[in-house]
Amino acid sequence: MSAGAADPPFFSIVMPTYQRRESLRRTLEALARVEYPADRMELVLVSDGSTDGSLEMARSLGMPFALRTLEQRNQGPAAARNLALDSARGPFVLFVDDDVLVSPGLVAAHAAAHVEGRARGRGEDRVVIGTLLPPDVLRSPWVQWELDTGVKQYDAMLEGRYEPTPRQFYTGNASVRLEHVLGAGGFDVDFKRAEDVELAFRLEKRGLRFVFRPEASAVHMADRSLRSWMGAAYQYGRNDVVLGTRRGRPDMLGAIAREFWERNPLTRLLVRGGLRVPGVERVLAPPAAAAASVALRLRRRRLSHSVCSALFSLAYWRGVGDELGAPSAARELIRQGAPS
Repeated sequence: MSAGAADPPFFSIVMPTYQRRESLRRTLEALARVEYPADRMELVLVSDGSTDGSLEMARSLGMPFALRTLEQRNQGPAAARNLALDSARGPFVLFVDDDVLVSPGLVAAHAAAHVEGRARGRGEDRVVIGTLLPPDVLRSPWVQWELDTGVKQYDAMLEGRYEPTPRQFYTGNASVRLEHVLGAGGFDVDFKRAEDVELAFRLEKRGLRFVFRPEASAVHMADRSLRSWMGAAYQYGRNDVVLGTRRGRPDMLGAIAREFWERNPLTRLLVRGGLRVPGVERVLAPPAAAAASVALRLRRRRLSHSVCSALFSLAYWRGVGDELGAPSAARELIRQGAPS
């Protein structure tokens, strides 16, 4: 354990990891360069059943702040974060993922935002959201679409077009007072995707305010296969139905139906037609991804993003239909959300 472990830190950084040894190394090396007092932070690193020597590598780095490593059998990031939360010693928890390169000022920016919140009148507890920016090198078209979509959301918040919400709470770069996470019950291990957003809705119920701090910046070195990305889109659809029917968010179904009608007309046509053909998204995904790759290489990023957005929507609404019990239920939900 590094120096500074005797006194409670201000921040406990919580990080799950699974089979990403080299990505984790880069993340830890970036964390080691943060401009924040080493005795005011600790890292609780949880191996979620990794067999690639991740923890051994982490222990060998000699981090400048306290490092504690925990292990569990593979149960997913929600369970791994809960394990870390149980042993976190700081009053605030900062969530960082194992494929995120934090900027030197990230931790200080989170700390300043919380101090600012507590200084407002009688004090204001808040959830602080930082940025997850794309790297300089292009990723696969579907990952690039995801990253660039995030940047559009950040720009909209900076321009005041909308306030941050639980939908922007990503555990790649976010912080909150530990007592609120524990008081909300921690992460729901039934959620294998979007477990962070689900928790954020419960934090909102506790009266926490969500604030965006672009100076708490990080680069997201995201990398996932087309199959994994499509699977995530499908699971997000199922999760939103669960939130709307069994997790106290009755407004969720109406919201996603209204959002559907904000999509490109061709995307809407593809989704409504695709819901009538079982498994069509699996057939369309490879050629569509190939077309998006060509468009991205030809610097037609907008076209590439349009293709990826359509694919994501199709997989997402397949998940909605399956969770509702039938594709026809998804089509009916879409119909109910149509503008009058």
